[in-house]
Amino acid sequence: MKRQLVILGIFLPFFGFSQIGGNHVYEFLAVPVSTRAAALGGSAIAINDGDISLAIENPSLFTDATSGKLSIQYLNYISDINFGTVTYAHHLKNIGTIGVGLQYMNGGEFTETDQNGYIYGTFGASEMALNLSYAKSFDSIFFMGATLKPVYSQLENYNSYGLVMDVGASYTSRDKLFTVGILLKNMGAQITQYIDETGSVPFDLQAGISTKLAHAPFRFSLVAHHLHQPKLSYNYTNVVEPSNVEQEAEDTEALNFFQETMNHVIIGIEFVPTKSFFLRAGFNGMRFQELKLDDKPAMVGFSWGFGFRVKKLHFSYANARYHLAGISNQFAITTNLNDYFN
Repeated sequence: MKRQLVILGIFLPFFGFSQIGGNHVYEFLAVPVSTRAAALGGSAIAINDGDISLAIENPSLFTDATSGKLSIQYLNYISDINFGTVTYAHHLKNIGTIGVGLQYMNGGEFTETDQNGYIYGTFGASEMALNLSYAKSFDSIFFMGATLKPVYSQLENYNSYGLVMDVGASYTSRDKLFTVGILLKNMGAQITQYIDETGSVPFDLQAGISTKLAHAPFRFSLVAHHLHQPKLSYNYTNVVEPSNVEQEAEDTEALNFFQETMNHVIIGIEFVPTKSFFLRAGFNGMRFQELKLDDKPAMVGFSWGFGFRVKKLHFSYANARYHLAGISNQFAITTNLNDYFN
C-alpha cells in the first residue's frame, strides 16, 4: 500500500491546474483543450461564432454553424506532457446538433521508486475521455447543450473508469455581437478507483460574456470560473524556512477584495482585421497570482495566439505562460468537411 500511495502521490499533483489542482482525479479535464480558449486566458465559454473548438469547452456552442467541421488540437504542455483532441459536429434538421470527440493525455515517463528512494524502473501514465455532445437552439438566440464524457485513466499499473458531464447554456443577440454563457463543467464521479479511496472530479462552475464591436475588428471576453468556491487564495504549506511561515500566512490572509476577485477572472481580447487572420491575447488572474515569482512575475498568467486561413484550412496557435519556467504551446487545424464532399 505504501508503494501505491507513493506512485499516486508523485503523479496526481503533477497535473494540477494552478493551485486548486492536485486534489482531484482526472485533472486533465481541467486543462484547456481549445487553442482559441488557451490564447484567451484559458476559457472562452461565451463566443458563439461557429468555432467548433469552443464547443469543446461549452457544449451549447454546438450549433448548425459548426456542422461538418472537424477540429484537431495538439497541446505541448509542461515538461513532456502532451494532449491531443479531435472533434466533429453534425447538425440534424429539427433535432439539433451532435458532436463526437476524443481527448487524450500522455504523461510521459516517470521513475518508479518507493518511500525509501529505491528505484524499481519506469512507468507511464495516460488518460482519455470520449466526448458525446448534443445541443439545441431555441428561437435562434437561446442555446443549450450537454457533453457526456466516459473517462479512462491509467497510472502505472492502476486504472480508473469514470463518467463526467458538462452542461452549458448561452444566449446570443440577434445581431451576433453579444453572447452570455454559463457552464457546469466536469460533473460526475469515479466508477472504479485506482485503489480503495474514491476521489472527486475537478468540478467548475463558470459564467462568461463576450461582445464584438459593431464597427471595429475587436472582440472582448470575460469569464468568471470556480464560482462555487468563493475563496481561492491559500496558505503556503511548502515553505522551507520556518521563520517565513507566519509571514507568508499573514500575507495570504491580507489578500484584499480585488485580488480575491481577480482569482476568478479570465480576460481575453481578439483582433480580427479580416476573415483570414486574427490575433488573440488573454490574462488568467488565478494563474498569475499563484504561479508568479514575487521578485520576477514576468508574463506569468498571460497568453497570446494567432491564426490564419489557407483555402479550406484554418490554422491556430496559442502560447500560455504558466510559470517563469513553464510555457505551453498549442496548435489546431480546423476544416469543414462539407466543403470537400458537397
